Amino acid sequence: MRNRFSGLPLARLIHPPQRVGEMMAKGGRADLLAVCLVSNPLVQVKGALQLRANQNENNLLYVAAKAGHADVCKLLMDPAVAGLEYRARANSSDSRALRDAAEEGHADVCKMLMDPAVAGVEFRARANSGYSMALSLAAQEGHADVCKLLMDPAVAGLEYRARANSSNSRALVDAASEGHADVCKLLMDPAVAGVELRARANSGYSMALSLAAQEGHADVCKLLMDPAVAGIEFRARANNLTSWALWASAKAGHADVCKMLMDPEVDGLKFRARANSNNSRALRAASKAGHADVCKLLMDPEVAGIEFRARANSSDSRALREASKAGHADVCKLLMDPEVTGIEFRARANSSDSRALREAAKKGHADVCKLLMDPEVAGIEFRARANSNDSRALWAAAMAGHADVCKLLM
Repeated sequence: MRNRFSGLPLARLIHPPQRVGEMMAKGGRADLLAVCLVSNPLVQVKGALQLRANQNENNLLYVAAKAGHADVCKLLMDPAVAGLEYRARANSSDSRALRDAAEEGHADVCKMLMDPAVAGVEFRARANSGYSMALSLAAQEGHADVCKLLMDPAVAGLEYRARANSSNSRALVDAASEGHADVCKLLMDPAVAGVELRARANSGYSMALSLAAQEGHADVCKLLMDPAVAGIEFRARANNLTSWALWASAKAGHADVCKMLMDPEVDGLKFRARANSNNSRALRAASKAGHADVCKLLMDPEVAGIEFRARANSSDSRALREASKAGHADVCKLLMDPEVTGIEFRARANSSDSRALREAAKKGHADVCKLLMDPEVAGIEFRARANSNDSRALWAAAMAGHADVCKLLM
């Protein structure tokens, strides 16, 4: 018997039986598991390792499914091998085995777990368990084939199929944030996901679009806003949440995505992102990060629209303050250029008692300070004043030990 178990008695001395079982399941040792299951006559031999396929909340099945061992999974669910009362149940813990297999992309295992002929009609895994969590995990990892299986009524069962619109279309949000365009397309396809269960790109204030924009996935953004793909009533709206998607992409410096979000031909005149939303918040974010190309786009009337263009003088020229503090001289110059911003919307270096100058002086950005005080750059009436607020800029530079800046200010 010792040879038949291939060292199992020794393993049993080192690890508890359940741990040994997990090691076999993870390693794909169907042959050893078959010998150790309690329904096998061999386990009646004194000293033999005894395992139940459903013990410890069907943990053996979870381990095997995650590792992609289809033969082990089949063995554990087979009443003739594991025993009718001890067989593993694929629907345990909200069909955890299915979630684990879906996340790892094991399509064959997923199919088996949902097959009533293998898992049993009452114990088959349910793809819609846990708000279709298996679908969300597969979508996040980009496993298109698994996603398709989970939503297929012929495979998962009409009443147990995964729902792409569960939890505010979470599967779509996860796929979009990771840039899986093929998966996104599947989730929104009524022929695949079902007309009433398809993912909705405008769910959660178009969260899928915002996250895709933040990560710079232009192809995904385009799909989410396409009425032919997402559906005219479910398409993502670029102006949701005061154009949050535009702010996220501007902050990250994705100029191509920003341009797309503001294009009325892509997202529609009604739903285009507005660069002046929330006091031109997108411009402030881009300015702070030093994305000059993005700033230029946001203020361009031909790109952003003459009525929706970002205004450099919004919130007391806060964008200029952010750029000055970070030392982005090129951005500062852009924000004060009337040919770029428009005469009425140019940033004013003397706003808030020349606060931009104080911020730059404190950080020691001499080049920025020089620009802010230059009448040819900042404008003779809008130039920063070094004596504002009791020469506080000089005080800030002096406290920080920036002698070169102090010299400039005096």
